[in-house]
Amino acid sequence: MQSRRDQVQAHMFIMGRLSSGMQRAEPDAQETPTARTWRGIMWGLLAAALAALVTTLYGLISPGGATSWRTDGALVVVKDSGARYVYVGGTLHPVLNEASARLLAGDRMTVQQVAAASLGDTPRGTPLGIVGAPDGLPKGALDRGTWSVCAGRKDTGTGGTGTVTSVVIGAEPGGEGLGAHDGVLVSSPSGGVQILWQGRRFAVDTKHGGAAALGWAGTAPYPVGDAFLASLAAGPDLAAPEVPGRGGAGPRIEGAASRTGQLFTADGGQHYLLREDGLVPLTDTLHRLLLGDPRTQAQAYGGGAVRERPVGPADLAAHQVPASAGASLAADLPATAPHVVSATAGQDVCARVASSGSGHTTTVALVAAAQVPGGAPDAEPGVQAGCLTADRIWVRPGAGALVTAHSTAGTGSTRYLVTDAGAAYPVPDDDALKQLGYPAGDAVRLPAPLLDLLPAGPALDPQALARGGIVRTGQSAAKGAGSESASGAGKQSNERCVNN
Repeated sequence: MQSRRDQVQAHMFIMGRLSSGMQRAEPDAQETPTARTWRGIMWGLLAAALAALVTTLYGLISPGGATSWRTDGALVVVKDSGARYVYVGGTLHPVLNEASARLLAGDRMTVQQVAAASLGDTPRGTPLGIVGAPDGLPKGALDRGTWSVCAGRKDTGTGGTGTVTSVVIGAEPGGEGLGAHDGVLVSSPSGGVQILWQGRRFAVDTKHGGAAALGWAGTAPYPVGDAFLASLAAGPDLAAPEVPGRGGAGPRIEGAASRTGQLFTADGGQHYLLREDGLVPLTDTLHRLLLGDPRTQAQAYGGGAVRERPVGPADLAAHQVPASAGASLAADLPATAPHVVSATAGQDVCARVASSGSGHTTTVALVAAAQVPGGAPDAEPGVQAGCLTADRIWVRPGAGALVTAHSTAGTGSTRYLVTDAGAAYPVPDDDALKQLGYPAGDAVRLPAPLLDLLPAGPALDPQALARGGIVRTGQSAAKGAGSESASGAGKQSNERCVNN
């Protein structure tokens, strides 16, 4: 009688002959078809274990030793601790930030991740760098888009409201732009009233009834901060023109005596002002300002009612001044009084500034306050507040801008690198730009007052690092390796305020 063991062995024998017959067409082969496979797997595992053992033993006996990182200009980052060095002339110098490393190494800079043991006995030098220089430079394409400066309201915590100025770089909060004939009345902290029209601001002469004369007496101006107003170019004051000799005797017009400062109307409805040199044509805006100016009634009309007199073609031809005089009187002022648009609750007033060729364009829009991003600018060592620093600044994370700042006259060539920290760093020349990794053609032209809204960082000047050591803002230059020197960046913020 066969045992269970005999039965299992017989089954295995039959299955082996079937498998061998199907795979090799030889049912009575001396070894199974999978024998070589299993032997290969076992030998492979044994070889892998042996290689791992040898590698481990070699690492214990001879740790580190990598030398491929030893190239001039390498930024060495220690894997174990995150410490950073710049390798220059066979020496490792601790470096304060990425910008300083690039100014030292230029286009030679490569980033090397190195184990601490691989540094071995490489000589260590003195720390190098500019205090306050950016540690994260914008990567990729720089923002060339619109800058938005927005004026909003905030709760003061005492039951009142204050103003808040936000700068948004490289993004455009959605909102309704003003039409060509629309304007927004705003008030400054000093109490002055201005109207924003076609991207500029015009001070309204409230002392002589300017707002009432133009039909704006019942409109409450939107409160804004000085920083916001500084971002807009100033136009001429929206005020009645000064009239020398007002009230003095003038020529006979239409057979009657006249006084300097009186108003006349010709056929077709054109209005004129009588000055000492003759009749000057008026725009609708100037005509309304003169009508509403108390001095016109008190002096030109002797305190009586202001009545415009007609003037015929003959007298007009005899007394009209050259057309250029009338043009200069109304230069840059709106010909007709702008239609005032008021910001509603929850809206900010924003000035959008975009670079365009050799200049820039500015438009004004009303934007929902919730769509205006921004946070308080960071206070960093070496970075100083600007002339009128904005309360909130937003730059797209990881991005930035390169800006050539120009004055209100359109001149200026100073360039600034703006990082996502919201600070502006002066860059002295094209060589410094190249070392930082940016072509000069990436710069956009924007008005200098916009840069004054950002905290001012130190100048990114490779010459400041030429002597070695740490460059601190506002310190006297000192000679010798390892000493502390100054780049003059400490004066940069004040110089911008004075020059612009």
